[in-house]
Amino acid sequence: DVERAYQDALQLSLACENQAKAELVGMHSTVILQSLFCGRLSSQLTAQEEKQKEQKKRKGKLAGNGLPRLLTGDEFYSQVVEFE
Repeated sequence: DVERAYQDALQLSLACENQAKAELVGMHSTVILQSLFCGRLSSQLTAQEEKQKEQKKRKGKLAGNGLPRLLTGDEFYSQVVEFE
């Protein structure tokens, strides 16, 4: 009778252990998928930031302070050449 109780307890313990292992495998799979997704998202974000940085370089202002400027000055001409 006692041995039967021990056998039942052992079976219950093994069932709980198998359930825990199955849940652990599921959580591990989730972590792997999230890691892959984060890596892909990170590379997409980096590419997007680089694209925006490149667009800002092309859309930059030569005289961005809002004040009038002499457009024939040598300094401004050199800035235009550098900008292009």
